[in-house]
Amino acid sequence: MGIATLVGGIGIFLLGMMLLTDTLKSLAGERLRRRLNQFAEGPVAGAVLGATLTTLFQSSTVTTLMTIGFVSAGLLTFVQALTLVIGANAGSATTGWIVALLGYNLDIRQLFLPLIGVGMALRFINRRLRRIGMLFVGIGLIFVGIGTLQESMRDVVTFSLNEWNADTPLHQLALLGTGLLMTAVLQSSTIGLVLTMTALATDTVSLTQACLLVLGQSAGTSLVVAIGSIGGWKSARRIVLAHVLIHGSILVIGWLTFPLLFGVVNEVADRLNWNELLRLALFHTSFHLLGVFTFLPFHEAFSRQLLKWIPSRAEKLTRFLDPNMARIPTVALEAARRSLIEIERYLAKETQLLLNEARKRDDELQLVEKTLGDVRVFLSTIQLEEGRGRNDYGQHLSLLHTIDHLERWLFVMREVDPVDALRDTDFLVARQLVLHELDMVETLNHHTPPEESRQWKTASKQLAEYRKAHRAELLEETAANQLEMDQTIQKVQALLWLDRIGYHVWRATRHLIKPTVPSERFEVNLED
Repeated sequence: MGIATLVGGIGIFLLGMMLLTDTLKSLAGERLRRRLNQFAEGPVAGAVLGATLTTLFQSSTVTTLMTIGFVSAGLLTFVQALTLVIGANAGSATTGWIVALLGYNLDIRQLFLPLIGVGMALRFINRRLRRIGMLFVGIGLIFVGIGTLQESMRDVVTFSLNEWNADTPLHQLALLGTGLLMTAVLQSSTIGLVLTMTALATDTVSLTQACLLVLGQSAGTSLVVAIGSIGGWKSARRIVLAHVLIHGSILVIGWLTFPLLFGVVNEVADRLNWNELLRLALFHTSFHLLGVFTFLPFHEAFSRQLLKWIPSRAEKLTRFLDPNMARIPTVALEAARRSLIEIERYLAKETQLLLNEARKRDDELQLVEKTLGDVRVFLSTIQLEEGRGRNDYGQHLSLLHTIDHLERWLFVMREVDPVDALRDTDFLVARQLVLHELDMVETLNHHTPPEESRQWKTASKQLAEYRKAHRAELLEETAANQLEMDQTIQKVQALLWLDRIGYHVWRATRHLIKPTVPSERFEVNLED
C-alpha cells in the first residue's frame, strides 16, 4: 500500500507541474511578461522576488519549478530566472522560523487542498478567471502530491543517530548524506526540516547533528526539481543544473566552514538566550544567505557558463535579438529579419523531413512556434524614429507579414498528416515543386537580393496551376466512377496541402528579402 501511495503521489505531483506549466503558457500575455520583467529587473529585485515566492509557498522547490514554467512560457529570460533561483534559498529560511516559533506539526495538504476546489470553482463559474483557476489547481496538486509522498514515507523515516559523533568527518558526511536522502525520498526539504526539528525537540538528535542534516536536506531539493522539469526545454535543464551547482556548493562550503558557522550561530544565540529550535532556524538561514551572497554577485558570468554547457536551439535561432537594439529601429529590424531567416530555414528542413521521410517532429515545430513568438515580442518593443519612420515602417510591416505566413505554414504542417496520400505517384510533380522551393530556402541569407524572390513566385504559381488542373482531373474521374469519393477527397486534400505550403513558403520569403511598400491610404504616425 505504501508503494502504491508513493507512486500515486509522484503522479499527482507531476500532473500538477504539467498543469502549472501549461497554464502559465496560456497566461503568457504581454502584460504578465512586462510585470514579471519589472519585478525581476536587476539581480537584487530578482532575488527578492524569488525569496518572496518561496515565503508565500513555503517551498523553494515550488518556486524553482514555477520559475522553470515562467522560462518555458517565455515570461522570463534565463538570466532573470537564475536570480529567482538564487533568491529562493533565502526565502526557504522562513520555514525554520515558522516551525521554531509556532510549532512543528504541519500538514501541507490541509493548507493547499482547498486551493484545488477554489480553482475548479473559478474555472466553471467565471470564464474570465478560468486560467487563474487552473493555475490554483496546478499549485494545489503539486502540494497534494508532496503531501501524499510525505504520508507514504513519514513512517519509514526514523532517527537513531545517538551513536554518530558529529565531530568526526566520516560521521559528518553520513549525516549530510542522510539529510540529502530524506529530501530525495520525501520530495520536500520542508518536511525534512520539520522532521529534523521534531527529532531535535524530542532529543532524538543533537543540535550539531540537526544542523548537518538540514544542510544535506537543502542539496536534496535538486532531485525534486529535476523530476519536476522532466520533458522541459533546455532552459529548464539549465535551471536544474544551476540548482544542483548552487546547492552543491552550499553543501560543500557549509561543511568546510561548519565549525566557524556553527560557532557564530551559537554565539549570537547565547546572547539572545535562544532555545535549540531557534538556533537551528538561525543556522538554516545562515547557510542559505551564504549561498545568495556567493552566487548573486556573479550571476551573469554563471549564466554565461551555463549557456555554453547547455546550448539552446531556440536561442541560436534568435541570437540576433538584443533588447538594447530596440532603441535603434533600423538595426533592430535587421536583427529581427535575420532571426526570421534562420527560423524559416529551420522550418524548411522540418518540412523536407516530412515530405521525404514522412516524419513530423512535434518538438521541433513547437520550437519554431516559440521562436516566432519571441520575434513578435521583440518587434513590439521597437519605436520608429522621426524622419525615417516610413522606411522603417515598411520593413516592420514586411516582418509582420513574414511572421504571419510562417505561422500559417506551421499551422498547415500541423493540420493534417498526409503521409499515405503523399506516397501516391499522382503527387510526384507537386512534391517536387514544393521541395524545389524548400531547397532554395536553404540558400537564403541576409544578402539574398530582392529580385530573387521571383524564383519562389514562379515555383508557387506552377504548383497552383498544377493543383487546379489535377483537381479538375480527379473530379472528372470521380464523376466517371473511376475513383471512389473518399479516395478523391483524400487526394484533393493532399494536393491542397502541398499547394498551401508552397504558397506560404513563397510569401514568407518574398516579404523577408523584398520589403513591403506601405499602402498610401495609411499614414505613419510617429507619436503613436
